[in-house]
Amino acid sequence: MNSRILSLFAALALLCACERHTEVFFDTPFVRIEDANGMSSMDIDRNLNNLLTDIRIVISASKEYFTEPVTIAYEIIVGDGLQEGVDFKIQSSQRSPLTFSPGTYSLPIRVIWYKSSSYDPSKDHTLTFRLTSSSVPEMLLGLPGPDHKRNEFTFKQL
Repeated sequence: MNSRILSLFAALALLCACERHTEVFFDTPFVRIEDANGMSSMDIDRNLNNLLTDIRIVISASKEYFTEPVTIAYEIIVGDGLQEGVDFKIQSSQRSPLTFSPGTYSLPIRVIWYKSSSYDPSKDHTLTFRLTSSSVPEMLLGLPGPDHKRNEFTFKQL
């Protein structure tokens, strides 16, 4: 008898905790920047030479917003401990702004890292890519939501 009552209470608790699940569809276009694992940062070993890293700018937009090419701009913020051409190099064909043709939803940015011979731990060794604008006025920079996560990607040389 005890097990029946316990089972009845468990079933009632389960039924009371359930809500009807409704699908939520986002119709607002957005763009994000991330690596292949969906992360927004990556550590770089300063002792590796000619290390090729790859991040992606990804557009999420319906056909309604993506009938013409979409241009996405980003800025590059270089910490005072890094120098382009010495510590890293960004592939020139992937400089800002990037133009997405209809049907293209992802474009790479490739960075080559060089062995750092003059590493100063007191300096800022970060390289940040931050989304700054879109040719689609309604497009959010980063994921939908109040935090706009994935609107920037940061490399940190260790």
